Amino acid sequence: MSSTALARQTEQFEGLIAQNFKKITSVIPKHLTPERLARIVVIEGTKNPRLLQCTSESVVRSVMLAAQLGLEPGGAFGHLYLIPYGKDCTPLIGYKGLLELARRSGQIRRLDAVCVYEGETFEVKRGLFPNLEHDQDFNIDRSDQKMIAAYAVAVLTSGDPVFEVLTRDEIESRRRRSRAGSSGPWKTDYARMARKSAIRALLNGGLVPLSAEMVQALGEDADHIETEPQQVVTISSDEAFEAAVERERLAIDVDDEAPEPAAETP
Repeated sequence: MSSTALARQTEQFEGLIAQNFKKITSVIPKHLTPERLARIVVIEGTKNPRLLQCTSESVVRSVMLAAQLGLEPGGAFGHLYLIPYGKDCTPLIGYKGLLELARRSGQIRRLDAVCVYEGETFEVKRGLFPNLEHDQDFNIDRSDQKMIAAYAVAVLTSGDPVFEVLTRDEIESRRRRSRAGSSGPWKTDYARMARKSAIRALLNGGLVPLSAEMVQALGEDADHIETEPQQVVTISSDEAFEAAVERERLAIDVDDEAPEPAAETP
């Protein structure tokens, strides 16, 4: 594409966002200004020219979803990504986006997800007294190729703990069925998306109360699939669960920065 054509498409993209500015303003929550959201979307378009070629309807739909959920698109926060799928702009809720929505819902005291790698001790017990134990080892190869599973753990406001485990094959099955499975964070941040998959499986299990925002996010996310295996179980001992989770928690961020806290409700 010539620089002239790219500049023309960029200008048209900016005009599209400007035309829908009032719609964005009408639904955006207070913590995110419409000006900032519009600026971020335009920047995303300049970073990924394929977005400029998406239909106006799909771009507006994705931006409106970001506004309604109060999630910033782009990689800065990892809340939501705008992924071109042919001519369709597809919203992909990020790992941190789900954590943010869970934190806001007030239904979950704590939510976290962890990856498991070859060489680590990992045991899951089902039945009347389910439990999960994971001994992390940071001296082994923790590359994406060595990942064998991911799990999500949550403590509800009632105090009831729940968890869900996905094997590597189950994670890959979800990735292949995702509209964004071959691009975006599935390519650049596989571990983070594996954690997100575990969280999706947990939230879709029926034992975690979902806010209207969360239901909307799960339904319109590019990773949404019609049928997701659900194997959510409760753990009978809060004390045992808390002790295990405290030993096993990974930092929320996959970067080498200071870890972010898991979603909690005071």
